Amino acid sequence: MKKILICIILFANVKTQTLDINALRMAQSQMGLSSSADNTREEVNQSKSNIILDKVIDPDNYIVGPGDLFRMNIISSDDISIYSLAVSPTGDILIPSIGIVNINGLTLQGAIDKQTKKIFELNPTAQVHIQLAEIREFKIKIIGHLQKPGYYTVTPVTRISDIFNELLSEKTPKEPDIKSDEELNEEIHESKKPYIEDIIYPELSNRNIKIIRYKDTIDVDLAKFGALGNDIYNPYLMQGDVVFIPFKEKSISIYGGINIPGNYEFVENENLRELIDLAGGLRKSSDPSKIEITRFNTAKEKNTFSINLNNNELIKIMPEDHIMIRYEQDYKRQDIVFITGEIKYPGVYSIVSGETDVKEILSRSGGYTKSADQTKFFINNKSISEIPDREKERIFLIEENNRSAEEKAYIKARTLTEKGTIESTSKAQLETLMDFKLAKNDEIYIPENFDYIEILGGINKPGRYAYSDEYNYLDYLDLAGGLTKNATRKKFIIKAGTGQRLPLNNTLKIEKGDILFIPDRLEYNAWQVFKDILSILGSIGALIIVIQNAAGA
Repeated sequence: MKKILICIILFANVKTQTLDINALRMAQSQMGLSSSADNTREEVNQSKSNIILDKVIDPDNYIVGPGDLFRMNIISSDDISIYSLAVSPTGDILIPSIGIVNINGLTLQGAIDKQTKKIFELNPTAQVHIQLAEIREFKIKIIGHLQKPGYYTVTPVTRISDIFNELLSEKTPKEPDIKSDEELNEEIHESKKPYIEDIIYPELSNRNIKIIRYKDTIDVDLAKFGALGNDIYNPYLMQGDVVFIPFKEKSISIYGGINIPGNYEFVENENLRELIDLAGGLRKSSDPSKIEITRFNTAKEKNTFSINLNNNELIKIMPEDHIMIRYEQDYKRQDIVFITGEIKYPGVYSIVSGETDVKEILSRSGGYTKSADQTKFFINNKSISEIPDREKERIFLIEENNRSAEEKAYIKARTLTEKGTIESTSKAQLETLMDFKLAKNDEIYIPENFDYIEILGGINKPGRYAYSDEYNYLDYLDLAGGLTKNATRKKFIIKAGTGQRLPLNNTLKIEKGDILFIPDRLEYNAWQVFKDILSILGSIGALIIVIQNAAGA
């Protein structure tokens, strides 16, 4: 009897499972288009949404509203129902065979929980899967002194920066149409009224934007969002929001030891530390204990005071404040010089201004190369050469004919010597300049050695000749074939380094690169000279006759 009873129970269980499996197979085979009226089925097409997200939607923060589309999967013992259901304009969602559920204003998680609970009330054994399939669009109001205020279409994942950038793009000037002169003249004659595009609007604020949301007002600071990356300053938009975008009105300025100095839009109740963060933070070389603030007491009166940021004071900033953050004196200061030319290790070297001399830098840079001219070097400093020469500017304002001899001499001297330049043109001068103290940004150049001099002018064989320490000017003249018959007695040395022309004497040494110059006598045409003399004598004779006649009368 017991065996028979056990067999009956096993048969009943198998029968029940078979019925459930057959029901599931039947439901799967019947899945087609779904209808809330006849329980037909649909094949699910989980297509990609056209809306681009900046991150995954948070079900606890996303607010559901009219137009959101849900995908619902209900599995029971005898049926599988798949629905795509949209939230109605009144915020309701109609679940077939279940009823209406109002989910307007709920979070996504709250809306899913409420729908699931409603289904469980009528079908407690069902498996329920609900997901947000598509995001709705809605309109918000944007006001302010804009070119195009009004209603703009957004989504629940649109941030205020998206709509702000859209407004800025609308202000971008259009590409000009290329028109003929006739077309332009016709337009001018037809109407001289200004168009709305001709109006230049002030710059829109990106730090004082307001979102009016029901009874609350949310402050938006897109500049701070850009600097700090915190989404709290760039919130999502919600249905019913009113966005107010004003003009930029008040500003503050911050300079000195700050990473991004400049002018910034003023925001009410902002403190100095917040402004410093917005401006990229303090530089490592800044001195936060010495911050100077200049503030207006009235429209015209202002005062300056200092604060120490290390005291953790929350200094409130005011409109038109000028903030100067000082640098820490000599903080990791690197004064450098540049050395190039015929030196073994050319490059940039650190010095102590006013202490490091030329000899030390030559040693640190490896000394001269084999082809260096060890009697010469040039030092220039762009920082000095760029300082205006006021005396030269003053003289240039005077007409050349009215300049004094001293003023002409100054212009000549300045032409030969660049401001801030030091040159060594001889071995003796080089030795004295080895102890010269360098300044930051000095540029040292070691020239290549050229063992020659040039001989020009009244010489039989002018040109370039090999230099020798043992030669004097007579030796060089002999090498050049001697003087010509038109050579004058004057002889000059033009120095290679300075370009100065010096009268030659027994004490003046000829050095590498110098030019030995012997002027020629001017050649005259004898017949032309004779005619000129006759003409002058004739003029004098005529003048004497005129004077005698006048005296006789």
